[in-house]
Amino acid sequence: MPKITDIQIQKNNKTRANIYIEGRYSFSLEMLTVMKAGLKIGAEVTDGFLADVVYDNEVSVGFERAVTYLSRSMRTRKQMNDYLVRKGYADKVINAVLDKLADYKFIDDNDYAKRYVENNMLNKGERRIKQELKQRGVPVSVIDEYCVVPDNVSQDNAEALAEKYMRGKPRDLKTMQKLQRYLLSRGYGFDVVGNIIRSYKTDDNV
Repeated sequence: MPKITDIQIQKNNKTRANIYIEGRYSFSLEMLTVMKAGLKIGAEVTDGFLADVVYDNEVSVGFERAVTYLSRSMRTRKQMNDYLVRKGYADKVINAVLDKLADYKFIDDNDYAKRYVENNMLNKGERRIKQELKQRGVPVSVIDEYCVVPDNVSQDNAEALAEKYMRGKPRDLKTMQKLQRYLLSRGYGFDVVGNIIRSYKTDDNV
């Protein structure tokens, strides 16, 4: 069986070590992985054992990188998958990292959808929120369960947005058309928008 002939800590990264098999550089590992696997100079190793060690190391490094990525913002499972793909991880490693993140509740599409609705329902309609959740990779079944904004809440929020938009503007036909497009672009339904537009109309100027 091949032997480990040298283990050298990297000069620029003291947490990683280069592993040499039969006098030749083979791969690098985190020092924690080296210790966990019990690697040492002179140890005989099989190809299968080394493959398992490298895999465990990739999962460990990928998990730490994923946690750092999550520190900036919540992510859906798909967003995290796409991030790890961009970083060059193999599918097997990515799936293991995603499962580990899910076990720790670091990624949870149900919780993501619930929080996203809560954080956006004041300035976006249900239709737009659903569209954005879909773009972020949240499953349709999850979206349907958590993205439900009561009609009265949607109406109140849309009215508040309209009031802010109309501040200092004339209530003429052109402005009403712009207001209509604005509210529709925010994801509010035609019924909600129609009620608001009618509330602004007067016989004299529209």
